[in-house]
Amino acid sequence: MKSFPSLTTADVEHLDGLLKDLVARSHALSALLVERAGYLIHRAGGESPSDPAEFSSLAANAFSAAQEMSKRLKESFFTTLRVSGTRFHTSIRHVDESALLVVVFATTSHPEQVEAEAVATVIGIYERLEIARHRKPDQMVDFADANVESATKFFRRQAAQPPTDPPSEPPAS
Repeated sequence: MKSFPSLTTADVEHLDGLLKDLVARSHALSALLVERAGYLIHRAGGESPSDPAEFSSLAANAFSAAQEMSKRLKESFFTTLRVSGTRFHTSIRHVDESALLVVVFATTSHPEQVEAEAVATVIGIYERLEIARHRKPDQMVDFADANVESATKFFRRQAAQPPTDPPSEPPAS
């Protein structure tokens, strides 16, 4: 599994814009960026699940179980899980080996429209995570090892700290 990259304030703001744009375009109730182990990274939207952190964990586990089931059926690639209810639907999409996009929307919305809108968001999230990975490839985050209660708060605290990079070498004279 790919490790989750360390995010800057600019990364978080960019991801926030992507999620808010998805909610606006698709008329979804909420959109959540979730680390594959179930940690909530960021969310947007007005009406969210009552406990977004718990919901993120459940979504990640449901996706992993469905992905494993598809492997048993010899499926080569599993990208989306949709949970249909009587009042709400949930779409869980694979972003990369480190992240999922979870979208909650009312049953009055057309699932195909929400799914179509989510594709551009998945691409945007993927691209931003790759930028973050290449920026500092040696600074990946393991939320379990860091004993993180809230990934969103973790990145905000990390962004507020002064950089720990060693000063660059002075130019040779």
